[in-house]
Amino acid sequence: MKYFTPARYLRLGNLKSRKAFLAAQDDWETAITEYRTHLDTIKPKLQPKLRKLIEQVYLHDARVLSMTQEEDNFFITLQPVSLPDRLVVLLYSLVEDPQILTGQLPPDRCREPIEWLYDELDLDRPEGPRGLPVANADKPTFRHNVLLSNGWELSLRFRFVGVKTPLRVIPVREPQLISQESA
Repeated sequence: MKYFTPARYLRLGNLKSRKAFLAAQDDWETAITEYRTHLDTIKPKLQPKLRKLIEQVYLHDARVLSMTQEEDNFFITLQPVSLPDRLVVLLYSLVEDPQILTGQLPPDRCREPIEWLYDELDLDRPEGPRGLPVANADKPTFRHNVLLSNGWELSLRFRFVGVKTPLRVIPVREPQLISQESA
């Protein structure tokens, strides 16, 4: 991660020194501004569904319900705080195996259930069939790095991503219950 590094994140937890805490806050705000500028430059190359997701859904603190892989497909299912009645299901078409770095946060700062802390999207090198480099930058690959609350940093290199936001069925909320008698 370039902007929302584990070290930057950890400095936000320094509550012993007001000066250090305020400096960490300023540093974090600078990182947010720099990342937004970066994101604005790559947005035109992102797929429309991915652009819509990053513009409309706040994934910070989303609960990670599952992460699974089937061949070159990697799935992440999230329960975002910003969409309590929906899930976010991300399907990445990978161009290389996912990388998971463990221990990116000290044990006393890790927590479960696992939540999505911060993420960064970036363009990666163009790639042709069978992973061969190509000079044509019209076929970029992308990288999505995610810092999770269990101390993992996940790095996914992909060509395409599918985004679904299905309605959550379980657990059912009270107003949605239909009794057999009224049906």
